[in-house]
Amino acid sequence: MDHGWLVRMLEQRVDDKALITLIKQWLKAQVVEPDGSRHKSDKGSPQGGIISPVLANIYLHYVLDLWFEKVIRKKLSGNAMLVRYADDFIVAFQYKDDARQFYHRLPERLKKFGLALASDKTGLLRFSRFEPGRQRSIVFLGFEVYWGISYRGKVAVHRKTAREKQRASIKEMVRWIKYNRSRPIQELLSVVKRKLKGFENYFGTPGNSKSLSRLYYQTVRALYKWLNRRSQRRSYNWSEFAQLLRWFNVRALTVRKVEYS
Repeated sequence: MDHGWLVRMLEQRVDDKALITLIKQWLKAQVVEPDGSRHKSDKGSPQGGIISPVLANIYLHYVLDLWFEKVIRKKLSGNAMLVRYADDFIVAFQYKDDARQFYHRLPERLKKFGLALASDKTGLLRFSRFEPGRQRSIVFLGFEVYWGISYRGKVAVHRKTAREKQRASIKEMVRWIKYNRSRPIQELLSVVKRKLKGFENYFGTPGNSKSLSRLYYQTVRALYKWLNRRSQRRSYNWSEFAQLLRWFNVRALTVRKVEYS
C-alpha cells in the first residue's frame, strides 16, 4: 500500500485530523528486521498490526471495488460480479470478451497504486454450467468450486476442500498430536475436538462430506499411533481406543444435509 494514496482514501470519509495524523505515525513506525536493524517504510503497513487488515480493505475498496462498480461495469456487454475477501478476489463475467478486457486492464489499474497481481494465482477460466466437472474448477478461500451433478440429477455449483488446504490441515493436525501426545488425555482430546469442530464449522458445506471424513480418519489414526507411543507398553487396542473416543465424545465430522435444488 502506498501511504500517500491510503491517506487520501481515508480523508474521503474521515474528517478527524488527529486520527489521520495518528494513522500516519503508526504507518511510519520503525520495522525491526531479524538481524536487529531498524528502518522506516513508505509503503505497506506493519505486519501483524491490529488495524493492518482494516487499512488493507479500505485500500482495495477504492482501488478495486469502486473502480469495478463505477467504471468497469458501465462498459460491459453482459452481467458481471466481483467477490473479494481481503486480497483474494474472483470476478465473473457473462461474456468472454468482457472478461478479457478486464483482465488486460487490471494490471495497469493495480500498478497505479503500487500493487501487482500474483501471476501464479491469476488467469482466465471458462466456468460454465454447460461443462460440469472438476477439470474446470476455481480455488477460493480454501474451497475448490466446480459445476457438478446434484443428487436430483441437476447441474449445480459444488464446493469441496481444496487439495492443498486438505493436505496442509491433515499434516498440521498430525504434527500437533505428535508433539502434544504427553498432555493429559482429557486436555489433549479437548483440544483435538475444538480443532475438528473449527474445521467442520468452516468446511461443513453440502457435498463436502468426503473431505471432512478424510480429516477425521487421519486424526483418529494419528491419535491411536501416538497415544500408544507415550510409553514403552502399548496403551490401547482398537476396541479400547474406540471406547475412549466415545467417552470423550470425539465424533466424526458431519455435513448439514441440504440437497441442491
